[in-house]
Amino acid sequence: MVIRLRDITKKHFTGMAGCIALAGSILMANITQAVSGDTEILVIERVYETPSAAAPLFSEQFLQAVPIGQIVGAVDALRASYGSAQAIREAGGGYEIETPTHRIPVQISLDAEGRIVELLLKPAERLTVSIEDTLKLLAETPGETSYAIMRDGDLVYGQEPGKRLAVGSAFKLGVLSALADDIEAGGHQWDDVLKLKPEDKSLPSGRLQNFPTGSPFTLHTLAAAMIAESDNTATDMLIRLLGRGPIAEKLQAETLLTTREFFVLKADPDLAGRYAEADADQRAAIISEIAGRELPPAAQVIGQHDEGVEWYVSNATLCELAGAVRSLDVFAIESGPVDAGRWREVAYKGGSETGVLNLTAAVTKEDEHSWCVSVTVNAADMIDTAEVTGLFSRLTDQLATDRR
Repeated sequence: MVIRLRDITKKHFTGMAGCIALAGSILMANITQAVSGDTEILVIERVYETPSAAAPLFSEQFLQAVPIGQIVGAVDALRASYGSAQAIREAGGGYEIETPTHRIPVQISLDAEGRIVELLLKPAERLTVSIEDTLKLLAETPGETSYAIMRDGDLVYGQEPGKRLAVGSAFKLGVLSALADDIEAGGHQWDDVLKLKPEDKSLPSGRLQNFPTGSPFTLHTLAAAMIAESDNTATDMLIRLLGRGPIAEKLQAETLLTTREFFVLKADPDLAGRYAEADADQRAAIISEIAGRELPPAAQVIGQHDEGVEWYVSNATLCELAGAVRSLDVFAIESGPVDAGRWREVAYKGGSETGVLNLTAAVTKEDEHSWCVSVTVNAADMIDTAEVTGLFSRLTDQLATDRR
């Protein structure tokens, strides 16, 4: 049995693995054997309402990966925040817990003996009545918030959709778009191989930095790692292949940082300040200046984001980029906070660091109409990622049933 842990809110620059967020998710294992929906609903109810007595409901392998104490703490925090379950029902290929104020999407799988081998509690969504109600709550998020909601390329709802805010790893949509253009033009093929160089290695998220120098990866593997795991090393390898120019053009930016350069700058406040105040030529010179620097320890780069040292992209541009690549199969691996069961296609990419959050999804209905939702929050303090992510999920659910 393969066990994975991941934070559904995708804190891209601090890694994807190894934690259960109190307001986030628990994700375990692979599906083994289906059991009736009524049984699964009963198990969900027992775990949510009485987690301290739920240990017998979990498989031995599950509890070896995640002790019952962690499960109890996570579920207790959810119930304290959102209240007791008023209803549990099938929804979107899984289930949902309805509390007095929120909806919590759930995925669960039981083994042949009826014990839990997979449990995913996604971010809670406010039970807003309409899209307008959801957007009103989103607009009240502390900090600077922008968003764009587009249907078939036309703006339907927006709050400063053209404003360039820091978006973290969402800039990787520009890398993917430039790669897709290059392949379509015959420059490269998806199965071309690129070898890992020492200067490609970046900090997590991702795993490729742990591979030996010289390890070969196809361009498809690099693109999949960049999108599904937000792998920073894979991203920098693709930037090396494509060059900064085509990607910067996609992002409508004058200069482009690799993720490694971002971390080097973030670890040196004086240099970061110089970069933030520099013009395009001066920034290029600073990038050349830091080319030989060692990668800093992760502990030096986890603080509040540095204004001017980031990737600044508007929601409108992110929607354009996501829409252009939404049919690529690399998006099939990870749908983020979007309920993939409600859509024919989901192309999701987000990004975050302390004080920065972006969530972008291009989604397509069975009737072929496409939507894009892109939300960005920049703040001087910590962002309530669970709340913003829940509102984002609520928006995509509401759009899935929108009849316009």
